Order: sequence, then C-alpha cells, then structure tokens
Amino acid sequence: MKLIRAVSCWGNEASPLEALRLAEAWGFEAVEGQLPPDFPAEDSGKSVIVEISTGCPAGIYVPSLRATPADHLDDFRRKLDAALPLNPIRITTLAGADFWDFSTSCRFLGELLEIARSAGTRICVETHRSRPTFHPLRTARLLAELPELSLTLDVSHWCVVCERAVAGIPEWMDPIEQRVGHVHARVGYDQGPQVPDPQSPWHREDLASHLACWQRIAGFHDGILTITPEFGPDGYLHVDPYSGQPLANLRELNRSMGELLAREIPHSV
Repeated sequence: MKLIRAVSCWGNEASPLEALRLAEAWGFEAVEGQLPPDFPAEDSGKSVIVEISTGCPAGIYVPSLRATPADHLDDFRRKLDAALPLNPIRITTLAGADFWDFSTSCRFLGELLEIARSAGTRICVETHRSRPTFHPLRTARLLAELPELSLTLDVSHWCVVCERAVAGIPEWMDPIEQRVGHVHARVGYDQGPQVPDPQSPWHREDLASHLACWQRIAGFHDGILTITPEFGPDGYLHVDPYSGQPLANLRELNRSMGELLAREIPHSV
C-alpha cells in the first residue's frame, strides 16, 4: 500500500501555494484544500485533494440554517465542476446539515453521489459536526442505506459529540472503518476535537486509540491511502486564556504527525 500524506491549507493557515511549499519542505506527497482553478497541479509534482464545503460562505464550515438540500446540491455541482480540471486524487466534501431528519439526509447523500457519478468521479463525505455524519451510529445507518457511500473519517469530531474515546469502541467503529476512503488525522479527546499536543503524556491513550484506528483503516487498502494531518486553528488550537498565545506551533503539530504516520502505518516506499 502507498501512503499519501497531504498538507492541509486550512489546518496550516496556508494559501494553496504556501501549502505546496510546505509539502515540498516536509516531504509530504499532496496538498489538500479549497484549491483555485489556476492551482499548478500538474507542474507541482504533488497530488491534489480538493475539499468542497456546501451550504456556507467561502472559508466557513458550518452550514447555514437557511440552506435547503437543493441549495447544497447546487453549491456542490458548481464547486465540483471547478475542481475536476485539477485532476484530484481525492475529492472530500462537507455536505448537508445535521438538523435534517434521517430520510432527508439519505436522499440528499444519494443525490450527491449521483452527481459525482455522472461527472465520472467519486467523492468521500467527511464525518463532521454540523453535518449529517455528526455521530458514528447515525453514520453507520447512512452507510447501510447507501452502499456506494465512502467517508473521509475525522473521528476527532465524534470524540467531543459522544464525550468518549470513540476510536476505541469497536462495535461502533467496525462497520465504519471499512468504508473510509480518506482520513483527517487529528486527535480528539472526550471534551474537545483537538488535544493540545498529541505527544503529551496527558493524551497518550487518545493518540494510541486514534493511531490504532488509522492502522486498521490502512489494512483495508491495498492500493493507496490518503491521509491529511489536520490539527487546525479557529478555536481548535489551545491558547493561553489571557494572552491568546498558542500553546503549540500549529504547523509543527501537523509536520510531526505526518512523520508519525509514516513510521506507524505500514506502507511501501
């Protein structure tokens, strides 16, 4: 299996070109983000993972309460058309809303998959708060209803939603891990979606449970596994409550996580 690690534009607060330079400096194989049509994908020598977020303004990830399923689908079509010329190795999407009922979510995701299929591509739907995949048991039901649904797994969101180390609950994770096409590698804990530092002894068990989950997912891939270290800003990164100064270096967290993944996930060179 080939391991492809991506530098996240969002996670590293980097423009697409800055992320490309970081990928080169860190030895990562790809760049992930909401990439512009003129991104130099073919000239970069790096793979491209395009992120599509629907139902919200650019740079925002929480869907509007007023956006209908039709609004989300129109948004997805437009952004997918812009992404395809980049020839992405993966397309990952935050689509839909958590406040829809289950049948609405099923219909929406079915239509989303059909749009991608008609465009000659495949997508991975991210597990994320504020989206239909906000909880592991609900996500398992969606997977059962939609056999073609593939996930971008960010289990850190479920840690805070469920107030549990979800990655270490096999009866919840077993039906999900086999359907993961892409991974966002951030370590959550029972009270938040991002530990201050995954190397801290205070969070040794959290790191171990996430890493074991990612290793199991790798076992289901005999071609490539794409994975993006995604420690991020925007309230995720812990800061001093008085000075507002970060308690860790965000880019260093992602670089070192990428190195850990290369050591701990068996792969071919």
